Amino acid sequence: MPAKAASFEHIKKLMGWCPVCGKMASGRRQFCSFANTTPVSEKIGNLLEFRTSNVLFPANTTLFLIYFMISFRLLLSLKYPEEILFFLTGIFLFNISFYFLILKTFDTAVLVNKLGVHLQAFRLKKFEIPYEEIESIILHRLEKRSKKASILLGIGGIAICGFVAYIAVGKGDWNVPILLISLLPLLLFAERKQRTQFRDLNTQLYIKTRHKKWYEWTPYYSLVTDEASAEELKSSIERHCEGI
Repeated sequence: MPAKAASFEHIKKLMGWCPVCGKMASGRRQFCSFANTTPVSEKIGNLLEFRTSNVLFPANTTLFLIYFMISFRLLLSLKYPEEILFFLTGIFLFNISFYFLILKTFDTAVLVNKLGVHLQAFRLKKFEIPYEEIESIILHRLEKRSKKASILLGIGGIAICGFVAYIAVGKGDWNVPILLISLLPLLLFAERKQRTQFRDLNTQLYIKTRHKKWYEWTPYYSLVTDEASAEELKSSIERHCEGI
C-alpha cells in the first residue's frame, strides 16, 4: 500500500498537480486592490500600492452645502408669480447641475503609491499629497446615530415642514415649497446611491500636513471609509513615509 500511494503521488506531480493551488485560488477575491511597485528606498524594499473606492470626502459635502445655499438664495430672490418663468428655468438648471454634482461627489477613490497619496474627486478634482508634507495620521471611529438623535432629527423635520406649509398657505409664498419638492427626487437618488455604492463608512482618517496652504482652513485632510480600509491606508502611508 505505501508503494502504491507513493506511485500515485509521483504520477500527480508529473501531471502538474500543485497541492497549494486550491488554497491560493480561494483567497484571490478582495474588495480593495493591491499592486507591486518599485522600491521607494533600499530601507524598505518592495511596497504595495493600495487603492480603495469605498470612501467619501467631507470636503465635498461642504462644497455641496455652499452651492446649495447660494443657489437656494438666488432662486428665492425671484418674485412669485411675476417672475415664474425665470424661477422655473432656474429650478431646471439648478437640478441639472445638482445631479452632475452628486455623480461627481460619489466618484471618489484613494490611491497610495510611491509618488504620494492621491485623492480622486477631492473637492471635485484630483489632489495629491506628497509624503514629505505628511506630518501625522489619525484614525477616529464614528459612532452610530443614537435613537435620541434620530428622534430630534425627526422632530426638526416635522417643524420645517410645518414652517414651509405656513409660508405657502399663510403668506402665499410658493417659492420654497416648489423648490423643495423639485429637490426631493435628487435627494432620494443621492441617498440610494450612497447606500448601494458604499458600505460600512464608520471610520474617519485625518492626514495632517506640515504646511497649511493660505486658502485652507486647517492643515488636515479627512476622508471617511470602512475600518479595514482606514487601517490599511494608515499602514501604507506610514511605510512609505519611513522610506523617504
